[in-house]
Amino acid sequence: MANYPQIDDCSGVWKLKDVNDAVMGGYWRVGGTRALFGGGNQGDSNVIDFITIVSTGDAADFGDLTTGGEAAGGFGSHTRAFFLISASPSNAIDFVNINTAGNAADFGDSIGGTFFRGGASNSTRGLFAGGDGSPDINVIDYITMDTLGNATDFGDLTVARRAHGNQPTSPTRALFCGGQTPSQQDVIDFVTIATIGNAIDFGDLTASKGSASSCSSSTRGVFGLGYTSGVVAGAEFMTIASQGNAIDFGDLTQARYGSAATSNSVRGVWGGGNTVPAQVDTIDFLNINNGGTGTDFGNLTGVRGNLGCGGNGHGGLNDGYQGYGARH
Repeated sequence: MANYPQIDDCSGVWKLKDVNDAVMGGYWRVGGTRALFGGGNQGDSNVIDFITIVSTGDAADFGDLTTGGEAAGGFGSHTRAFFLISASPSNAIDFVNINTAGNAADFGDSIGGTFFRGGASNSTRGLFAGGDGSPDINVIDYITMDTLGNATDFGDLTVARRAHGNQPTSPTRALFCGGQTPSQQDVIDFVTIATIGNAIDFGDLTASKGSASSCSSSTRGVFGLGYTSGVVAGAEFMTIASQGNAIDFGDLTQARYGSAATSNSVRGVWGGGNTVPAQVDTIDFLNINNGGTGTDFGNLTGVRGNLGCGGNGHGGLNDGYQGYGARH
């Protein structure tokens, strides 16, 4: 591989092989750099923390949600992070500008108040799916992230379920993996984000799992942690464009469930979660392109589980390259 210094100017003409080598090696960052973790079950937390995905270290305070709540399903665009606050339950959607620390503002409402929804997005549209509506629901609704307002009906999951966290996305597809009904599920559904309609079966996880969370590049989704017959540390992956079953990826550093995850397309990070019987402040990461074990990243500002996460570099946003590399 050529030597790629880390620089901000990536203009010029690139060989395709050099682009691939730089991305796979982590020298050329794809997408954004920041991940925000919001809400949680430690006293119905309203805290928002942030990290810079390319730089290991502890999270810093970003601001506060409009109200505290656990299971705050989340996702992000290039400029905004979104959190569905699950308190009481609530149907309120909060948002923040990812690059400017400060408190969240009201965006609108989801279709119905419910706990434990899944979240996914590309660069324009964000989707919430499923949830604990007593009984569990199969509803998928969406927002246009640049336009304040209430969510609109999108379609239905193949199975009504809850507790399936942040979900894998490409610029065109969203996957919804696992969950509980109340028993754990191994189902993977997918939708085409730009096309309103019901979800379609994609394949199965390696095991039935709930309360897990995902990160993704533009081509690969990694679904990690969660609860099967007990708390697990394992992760599995799928190629988003190709229907089929998930494949074992490796293990993160600590078994837990109710964590939240996002990525910058090369590096996936998981923050917080629940062990038995306590919440944790763990943040760990892995390289999405290479199977293997996770690595310690740092810690949240406090312990909490059942939180949401929004980032500005996940796989659904990576329809172009930006960051650092070297010209040829």
